[in-house]
Amino acid sequence: MEEVKNLDQGSFLNFTKLPPSQWGDQFLKFSKADSDFDVLEREIEVLKPKVRENIFMLSSRDKDATKKTIHSIHLLISLGLSYHFENEIEETMKHAFEKIEDLLADENDLYTISIMFRVFRTYGHNMLSDVFNRFKGNDGKFKETLLQDVKGMLSLYEAVHFGTTTDHILDEASSFTLNHLEPLATGRKSCPPHISKLIRNALHIPQHRNIQALVAREYISFYEHEEDREDTLLKLAKLNFKFLQLHYFQELKTITMWWRELDHTSNLPANFRERTIETWFAALMMYFEPQFSLGRIMSAKLYLVITFLDDACDIYGSIPEVESLVDCLERWDPDYMENLEGHMKTAFKFVMYLFKEYEEILRSQGRLFVLEKMIEEFKIIARKNLELVKWARGGHVTSFDEYVESGGAEIGTYATIACSFMGIGEIGRKEAFEWLISRPKLVRTLGAKTRVMDDIADYEEDMEKGYTANALNYYMKEHKITKEEASRELEKVVRDMNKIVNEECLKMTAMPRRILMQSVNYGRSLDVLYTADDVYNNREGKLKEYISLVLVDPIRSYTSLET
Repeated sequence: MEEVKNLDQGSFLNFTKLPPSQWGDQFLKFSKADSDFDVLEREIEVLKPKVRENIFMLSSRDKDATKKTIHSIHLLISLGLSYHFENEIEETMKHAFEKIEDLLADENDLYTISIMFRVFRTYGHNMLSDVFNRFKGNDGKFKETLLQDVKGMLSLYEAVHFGTTTDHILDEASSFTLNHLEPLATGRKSCPPHISKLIRNALHIPQHRNIQALVAREYISFYEHEEDREDTLLKLAKLNFKFLQLHYFQELKTITMWWRELDHTSNLPANFRERTIETWFAALMMYFEPQFSLGRIMSAKLYLVITFLDDACDIYGSIPEVESLVDCLERWDPDYMENLEGHMKTAFKFVMYLFKEYEEILRSQGRLFVLEKMIEEFKIIARKNLELVKWARGGHVTSFDEYVESGGAEIGTYATIACSFMGIGEIGRKEAFEWLISRPKLVRTLGAKTRVMDDIADYEEDMEKGYTANALNYYMKEHKITKEEASRELEKVVRDMNKIVNEECLKMTAMPRRILMQSVNYGRSLDVLYTADDVYNNREGKLKEYISLVLVDPIRSYTSLET
């Protein structure tokens, strides 16, 4: 790629200059030998049969054993270990669901019921929410005696987030649990410190809305303080996370070097967002398992290209220049770019460069059909980018619904999910891409959620720079209400979207679970990115803390489990 020219041309909008990524080249220093991976992998393989035997061998003996197994599956999920035992878990949950009425018949423990509800719905089994009616009194309200069961209350709160549009009792449970968990999280009521920390984490982002790597890292720190912990399980969790970290460090080194070696990166003006570590972290949100290292690298590179394209069009491209760029991308012909200059030419070359890499990888895998689908999705991003640039520059006021539909595609929702399908290898079959391109309700809802959450977070900045194409802005104008009123309404809209996503996942029993999980993981990434104050755009928030937690902070050990 040749270096960018015309770097002194002016912006079309009042964009604030952004500092470079705060992580710099920190991960280029990483150096680990293959033997480090081998040592951890051998230790993991020694422990896995012991855990498998402890959890699954007795699961069908009686209903108490089955309940205990379901609780252990919850621990596997929370500790980031479930991917090692997916076949056993799916088989166990299938058989358990067949006898669910017997399992629930005389069960009146809030914690146990809530855990079962969460695990069944995690694996696509629609355990009915009316099971929670047994915890209500004659007055139709949840019993006050439940307040003494802190873990039960927390698990009920977590269960709420698996709700669908018809699970009205879970809306009641949400208010009930929030009122009593908040004092425990803030210290106004006392409970053990590690439980208080777990409550604070859940109130910020519940497990079902959080990404798997963060859930695992936080739950390991919680579980080691539990008196009834299974030491073998905890040791496996710690070894596993250290093994994951080795992969993560290696990936970050690869991506950072790749970005640094591209011709254009040393000459970017300050307005461009250089976010290699943050884009890798966004890729981690889509899949955290070690076998998807290549997928994370491929996804992170796509996010860098989308960011570059977005900044080039928003900041430096006139409408005719952006139109020319989109025309070139529609043709997908490297020879057809004589009319492109400066950042538009660089953006086009950047796209071609990345997709050439994709082509080589997919050819080696015998999956070239995926390339055509990815190109299709990327062209949609380009078209929608042009549409939104025209709206923003022209002060065009569209309807809220029309904007959200276009904006969901422009922001890269569908391309991001498609890229994650590409990154899971043979599981990402042609049928998965055809399903995505058909725009089922699940992915359309995620596209709308992306646009709404992004625009709520960016409203002030968008208005300051004169960028009027913003969901909150359109909603205010359409309904003639204040920003505060519109924000509250859109937060309700997002909550309803989450319920629709849960509902659609329970309906689509014919779709491979891993494909659905890629969509679910995408939705989780939105909650983490935007609830964390969007440090991707250089606003201080929890995202920096999250990256440090996964990559920098050591996993606490204790003497009986030294590894």
